[in-house]
Order: sequence, then C-alpha cells, then structure tokens
Amino acid sequence: MLSPKLQLLVSTVARLLRRGAGQSLEKVLLKQRSEDVAVILRHLTSGQWQPIFDACPDDEFRAEVLGEVDEQVAVTLVSSMAVARVIELFQLMDPDDQADILGDLEDEKQAEILAAMEQDHGEEVEELLNYNEETAGGIMNPVFFSLPAETTAEEAIRELRAADRVEMAFYIYVVNDDEQLLGVASLRQLVTTRPETPLDDLMTTDVVAVAPEMDQEEVARLASRYGFLAIPVVDESRRLLGIVTIDDLIDVIKEEATEDILRMAGADGDLLETGSSIGRHVRSRVVWLVASAAGGLVAAMLMGVFEAELTKILPLAFFVPVVIGMGGNVGTQSSTIVVRGLAMGRIDVKRLWLIIGRESAVGAILGLVYGALVGLFGLATFYSGGATWSGLQLGAVVALSVLGSMTLAACVGSFIPLLMERLHIDPAVATGPFVTTAVDMLGILIYFSIAKAIIPL
Repeated sequence: MLSPKLQLLVSTVARLLRRGAGQSLEKVLLKQRSEDVAVILRHLTSGQWQPIFDACPDDEFRAEVLGEVDEQVAVTLVSSMAVARVIELFQLMDPDDQADILGDLEDEKQAEILAAMEQDHGEEVEELLNYNEETAGGIMNPVFFSLPAETTAEEAIRELRAADRVEMAFYIYVVNDDEQLLGVASLRQLVTTRPETPLDDLMTTDVVAVAPEMDQEEVARLASRYGFLAIPVVDESRRLLGIVTIDDLIDVIKEEATEDILRMAGADGDLLETGSSIGRHVRSRVVWLVASAAGGLVAAMLMGVFEAELTKILPLAFFVPVVIGMGGNVGTQSSTIVVRGLAMGRIDVKRLWLIIGRESAVGAILGLVYGALVGLFGLATFYSGGATWSGLQLGAVVALSVLGSMTLAACVGSFIPLLMERLHIDPAVATGPFVTTAVDMLGILIYFSIAKAIIPL
C-alpha cells in the first residue's frame, strides 16, 4: 500500500497531466526522489509514462528512474527512443541496470544499441547478457573497487576518494595481478588503522564468494545469513568478475517471495506488471484451473457413487462442505509452511518423514478439537435421528471424518511440496489447485467410508 504522501503525489501528477500543466509538473518532479518517480509511473497508465519521464529534472535523474522502474515501463520508454538517446542515458547507468533493460528489449533494438556502444563497454554489458537473468552473473555489477594487496590504508583511502561512481564503497576487494580475489577489507578498517598498514595485513582472507551460475535466491540467502552488503562473484580460478549488491538482493527477495505466493495461488508472477492485459491474465490462470475443475468433477463423481447413502440420510449432505473445507484449509496451511521453509532454507528435505510426521500430528490435534465441536453440533442439531440412524451416529461420523480429513490433509499438504523438491520441481506449484483438489477427493472418500462403517445402510 502506498503511503499517504505517495498517494497524494500520484494524484497530483495525474491531475497535472490531465490539465497539460507541463511547467508545474516539472516543478513537482524537481522536488522528488527518483525512486518515488518510479513508483508514480507504476501507478499510472502507459500513455502517461513518456510525459512524466520527459518532465524529469535532468538526464542523470532520468537514468536513475530507468534503473528503478518496472520492466515493462523501462522497455516501453527505451523502445521509443532513438539509439543515440539511449546511449546518452546508459552512460549514466550501471552496467547491470543496462543489461537488465537490454535483456527485455526486442532483439533488433538490442542489437542496434549494443552496436552503438563503445567497444569495451558494449562487450562488458553483452557478457552480462550471456548469463541467466536469475543467477548471480545475471544480477552482478562488473564495476567494483579493487586494489593490490601491498596498497597501504592511506593509499587506499586516497584511491577511494579519486574513484568515480564507486559501487558499494564499504568493501575494498584485494586482488593480485591476475585479478584473482585474495581478500576483502572494510571501510571501517581503513579509517581506524594506521595509515602505513598494507591491505595484506587488514584483509579477511576467508571470503564468501559465489559462482556466476549460482541461483539468485541462494545468493540472497547467503547475504541474509552473514549480513553482507555485497557478495563478490568469481570464476573457477577465483578471478573477480563483479559484485552483487544489497539493493539487487532486496529486489531478488521481493521477486522470489512474490513469485512463490502467486504460484501457490496458481498464477503467473508476471501478472503484477503494470499494464498487464486481461487476455494475459486469462491465459496464465486458465491452465492452472484445469486441475481444480478436474478435481471438482472427480469429487462430484465420488459423491455420485454414494448417492444411495445421501438419499437415505439427507443430513449427511449438510456436513460435506465442513469436512472438505476444514481439510482444505489445513492442507493449504501445511503446504504453505513447507514451501516457505524450503524457499528460506529452513527445512531439510532429508528429514522428509520427520516434517510430514510433525504436520500430520498438528493436523490430528486440530482435527480432534474441531471434530469434537462439529460432531457435537451434528448431535445437537439432529439428535432425534431418523428411521435407520441416530443423532449420536451422525455426530460420530462427522467428528471422525473431520479428524481423518484434517490429519490426511496435513500429511498431503506437506508431502507434495517435499516430493517436488526432491524431484527438483519448484514446490510452490504444489499448493493451491493440486493440494486442494487432492484433499477434497480424499475428504469425500473418508467421510462416506466412515458413514457406511458406522451407520447401517
């Protein structure tokens, strides 16, 4: 949710655009941060993006906005620019931000821009494009601050002051003549030690570094575990290729969490993009709903098998939604807990049966509590019973069915994500349609099987 300040800013900018008050819009944007302007663009229509971008104070500000906006906004803005204009703005941006935008452009436009770049810089950005965008190499910045081991603390501070646009100046990476990573020193160490102390005596040699092929989620997990502001990326020979900084890692954590949440609901992570069309929403979600539709049809067929029981004891139908609903809720809870635990590295797949046992025990305890409550309700409501059954029998059926449904649902809800993780399939896809459908069908089988066993039909 937007803060009141940003809500007011969005409405103000929209009003100025409708009125065609260009000068007033420029004055408003002059007082804003580039990050806030990126938020404004996200909450306005595509036809309003270009006027706002043009009204930004200067090119440096526009370059910052391009680095902050959503993928679709950046692609739309850059696609409409002349190549020479794109190059002007790219010169004010970090290479990793340039690569992010270029990777989303059409191949023809991308090739034109790369061809127009200076040779060294173009090769640097093109190299980033060769990495998978969801790996350490895909999100790293190849611009970093490094110095030889023999450099003194005083010389390092002098070099740092003279450096242009240093990325993550809190860390000084120490390298040899072959650009191999030897260690890392912090800015705090530089300013608190004697000026003549060489970096070789200051640096930490036990450096946590990652390979360019490492998944971005694992990189974010490492940074979170150790509290790093940046993580170096090295090749097989420990040559320093770049660094992944905390701002990119925060984006990764946000993107991965959003992706998991949407997948658990059976939706595509790209649907949150600004201006996503209705057709795209439908195409993304219709496939996932096939599982729910198929499961619903199977559940209906199962109920048809027990048509005779329903005809003889009509109150059985009264409790079908309760038995299925309680099981479905517990199954979704268990699967969500397991999926997030796997994503955050807090669940070990090797302890599969221990995790399933814990969730099943939780489901059983909850089933006992709610089964007793719902069973008592059934007994009190239909205490007089019928010609062939009693209220006590109906209450027992409902109580045991809720217990069985919730216990089995917790087991299924935890087992399916763990199984998919073992099979190297994203466990987030296991929740929502799959778990709910499985639990619904099992719940119906449990309910009517118990009914047939307790009530003579």
